[in-house]
Amino acid sequence: MNKWELFLGHKIGMPAELFEIFNTKPSQMFKNNQIIYRQGEIAENFYYLKEGKVQAFVNSLDGLEKILTIYKKGEIFGEASFFDGFPRMSSARTFSDSEIITITKADIIIYFQKEPLFALNFIELLSQKVRMLSNEIDNISFLSAEKRIAQYLLNKNLYTNFSIDCTHEDIGKAVGVSRITVSRILNKFSKHQWIYTKYRKILILNQNALLKLLES
Repeated sequence: MNKWELFLGHKIGMPAELFEIFNTKPSQMFKNNQIIYRQGEIAENFYYLKEGKVQAFVNSLDGLEKILTIYKKGEIFGEASFFDGFPRMSSARTFSDSEIITITKADIIIYFQKEPLFALNFIELLSQKVRMLSNEIDNISFLSAEKRIAQYLLNKNLYTNFSIDCTHEDIGKAVGVSRITVSRILNKFSKHQWIYTKYRKILILNQNALLKLLES
């Protein structure tokens, strides 16, 4: 297994104890494309995604949007600013109809008082997320557009054995390139028979070829 397979195969999981606790709290339903919190707000709570998908993104001063990640069922989000006390550095919106549980400061203090080990679980979880974010920043800074898109597709493919649901614009926002560049590179991958594309869907045909591209 090469370094890219190790990196791409690594998923950040929430400790089982916290998973069980959060699932007992009341949840709130959010419609698709609904804003949960905005960049610059003070974080008075964080969130546990019981069902659905949530997209974290940032906006630059000139109005450009960059997708950071998509959270899925069983993940927490918005916790970094909650713990460090600084304004939120990103926004979050639902990427599908979603069921979300809000975790307050009072909640987390009770959990930590009952089970101090939960605090260590959170430190480990936050450390993993920081490491993943550092890798992403390095990739945006140093990888070519082709490699960024290949990595995006491979990461997405971790969550499904079927086609990847996304548009060229989605990919461009996620990896920091224009939609035109995405289209050109996907056409190249398609000609090599590494992927198969149709409307809003991409199917990976040759994962090894994409991994070799990342290694080159």
